[in-house]
Amino acid sequence: GASLEARLPSGWSSDLEGFLDGLRLLRRDDMAFAACLDLGGLAPFGEVSRFLSLLAERILERALDAARDSLGPAGGLDFAVLGMGKLAGRELTYHSDLDLIFLYGGDTEQMHPASRLAQRMIHYLSTPTGAGVAYTIDARLRPSGRQGTLVTSYEAYAGYQERQAQTWEHLALMRCRALAGDLSRAVPLLEKLQQEIGARHVAPWPAVAELRERIAAERTGNGRDAVAIKTGAGGIMDVDFLAKGALLEAGKDVASPMPAVPAMLEAVVRGPAASALVADYRFLRLVEARMRWVSGRPAEVLDASPQNLALIAELVEPGLDGEGLIERLDAARERSAACCERVLRAGTINALAD
Repeated sequence: GASLEARLPSGWSSDLEGFLDGLRLLRRDDMAFAACLDLGGLAPFGEVSRFLSLLAERILERALDAARDSLGPAGGLDFAVLGMGKLAGRELTYHSDLDLIFLYGGDTEQMHPASRLAQRMIHYLSTPTGAGVAYTIDARLRPSGRQGTLVTSYEAYAGYQERQAQTWEHLALMRCRALAGDLSRAVPLLEKLQQEIGARHVAPWPAVAELRERIAAERTGNGRDAVAIKTGAGGIMDVDFLAKGALLEAGKDVASPMPAVPAMLEAVVRGPAASALVADYRFLRLVEARMRWVSGRPAEVLDASPQNLALIAELVEPGLDGEGLIERLDAARERSAACCERVLRAGTINALAD
């Protein structure tokens, strides 16, 4: 909180390179500190993940402020940054990139300065300096993806979600949160869209099944020497789909929680099956964090070579060996996959209610 704010770099106008290095060094040093607490058993990974997310949010805000200042009067426009996925749910892990959407107020004449502001902010965060990068930015979840403009007006964004967006985009909307900029406009807009789309949406599960199959075919490299703990059957993404689909199915019948997967599931369905699913999800996330720390990159597939597996197993739980880790992973993924298949067959998240 206050300690982090005090350590954020300032003075960019007289020393831009120093400012950019300061953002990167703050991220690096605080991530290393969090890892010490995490791997040393001094803090649970859930709290570490929340800290890493709050760190990213503060750095985003500082980068936006600096980008506004650098553009002078043109930077003072109505502008908001939306976070998606893990960032929105405060579930970041080591070496996570940031999924962002940029919105602006006003007519089409404001598009150019809004684009400049978004580009400047991305530059401040992702351009390599002597201290590396702060974060890799992914803006592909914006309306129309890579074919769409980098920035979208509030009105155009709402119109797209209401009239053109596909079901997978509505699922992504369920895990979206306004992070920086004009929150007084962005927050109610998101809440209104989530409620309206949920209220009129048909059950999302056929689309989830299709999306799940496509991702498994395109991105899963599961085998003896590699375990797809994110995109494979029963992986992290399966549980993420269930959580987003649950909110979309429930619609206006539930208040939108902080878009973390456990909170989203618990807002809609309760019981032993749902609780066990959340526990398995947290275990998979813990393994993902360990493998990312060891590899030093945003890996999605666990390298199951003996030496690597033994190290990750020890970091997951002291005394656990590689074979034991694989057994626990297989069991967790089998249970998660069974939950997913159960919901898809029934066509409702209530299939997990006991």
